[in-house]
Amino acid sequence: MIRKVILSAFFFALFCGASNLFSQEWEYSLEYGPYDNEMLMLIDPLELSDGNIAIASCNIYRNKNSLSFYSTNPAIVILSSDGNELARRVFHREGGYTSMTDTPYLFEKDGDLFALFTHSPEHNYDSPDYFLNYDNPPSDAILSFCKLDQELNIIDSCEYRFPIDIFEDSEWWQWQDSPNEFSGHLVMFSLFEDKGDIIGGYIKTVSADYDNPRGDDSLFIFRMNFDGEMLNKKGYAKGTHGIGTPKNNYTENQIVATDSHYILYAKGDSSKHGKVLYYDKELNHVTTKYIIQPGYNIPQIEADFLKNISVIKLNDTTTYLTVTASCIENPFNDFYNDVRLYKLNDNIENASDFLSTDNYIIRGYPETYEMALWAKGVEIANDNTSIYFACNYNMYDTSIDPPYSMIEWLNTDMDTISTLFHDKSIQSIRMMDDGSILATGLYNIAKFPASVFTDIEEAHAHGLKLAVAYPNPGGDVMNIRTSLRNCTLQVYDMQGRIVHQQNVSDDVTSVDASNWPSGTYVWKLGIRNEELGIKEVEEGKWVK
Repeated sequence: MIRKVILSAFFFALFCGASNLFSQEWEYSLEYGPYDNEMLMLIDPLELSDGNIAIASCNIYRNKNSLSFYSTNPAIVILSSDGNELARRVFHREGGYTSMTDTPYLFEKDGDLFALFTHSPEHNYDSPDYFLNYDNPPSDAILSFCKLDQELNIIDSCEYRFPIDIFEDSEWWQWQDSPNEFSGHLVMFSLFEDKGDIIGGYIKTVSADYDNPRGDDSLFIFRMNFDGEMLNKKGYAKGTHGIGTPKNNYTENQIVATDSHYILYAKGDSSKHGKVLYYDKELNHVTTKYIIQPGYNIPQIEADFLKNISVIKLNDTTTYLTVTASCIENPFNDFYNDVRLYKLNDNIENASDFLSTDNYIIRGYPETYEMALWAKGVEIANDNTSIYFACNYNMYDTSIDPPYSMIEWLNTDMDTISTLFHDKSIQSIRMMDDGSILATGLYNIAKFPASVFTDIEEAHAHGLKLAVAYPNPGGDVMNIRTSLRNCTLQVYDMQGRIVHQQNVSDDVTSVDASNWPSGTYVWKLGIRNEELGIKEVEEGKWVK
């Protein structure tokens, strides 16, 4: 496992001040009240040639007879370059819904905005769009390709219809709880432009019942031009390609292109944690290689090894893969959950059927209460000399800690340069042409200049921190997570007395707080310099 830290330039910036002129960046947020009947969720942004930002989103509706939100339709929001909303549209279809993981895929071609999205028959009987309310219930799932104007009006479009299984097992409790998850539907994933055409994949599922929790899902990979013509399409059965349930295991970036092939990263099984499927440029399956994740005993009783997969290519032979890795290890449902970033050599010419997984980093450790993690992507900097990696913490039990996210800046060998923490969760990170970073959460999107990673004052000005303390509130142990090195941790009680002091040299520093009285404590991190003394760089409160 590779783990090094490069911080000399960062320390220099902290002491000397990298910049006194803060970039004029912004944050756009959505707020909802307890009686709203629908809400918009932001997923993935696209920077447009005019500087505006189009955000692929989904609009989620409240059930008729409960307070919960469930059924969704695709939506798009346009923001100006300074973060003001210019346009918003929900692409509603009577009797249809779109999976929350299947938000529109956006493309810009010659200054025009294009979107692809799906609708499947709505199986939620508590939804206003439940298909049995209609005289002519839909029996097809629909893939729509649309050309949009600046106000998001459809100015040209075409549709592809796919017969879909609309069986319902309304007596099965899992169906009652999550009907669309167990129904026949269409899910797109990993669409991108390649040499003037759109390459992508979608999964066609069948309905499930108590005796058949998941039927024979099928994978389709296609090539489409910007006139909406389907130029090529190949279908593959689930059993051959290990597709699995798409809602939990497929996100926006799972197919990458080389000069000669397309490569799909997919979930594996308890003996092979991941499958790496190679296709030629005519979309024919050529070969399959595998991933075995270090640190897991095989076999487990049950495993979901590659959740929230996201991949991006540095060059023809190097791919970065982020993944949430989890498994159930015994009959008592004890599970282990972490986030990993792999640097993989996926050259098809490699003789081995297994990709080497020696080069990776782990974020989150169960012994320090950090089991609830979700990987949220990796981006390569515009100059190809560094990468940005994001993941979320505390996404399960928010009664212990509020959710927060981590954005890490690394070189291409995955050595940490610096790490920042955001008090909101992140759905995706994207690089902008000017080197800034767009961090998108469900209800907010923020633009951060790259200089937040080298200037502590600017990081703080944008609501970012260099360290966090958890669990908070906590008990006998206080953990400090930071990428800073050779710094001093001091903990004070509310009377200003130092109750603990030590040097920090690891990702996570665990402090024995068993003898501390219950109450609120202030922790501070400082960097020591022979000429300037200790410069305080971060502080926070921790409650026992």
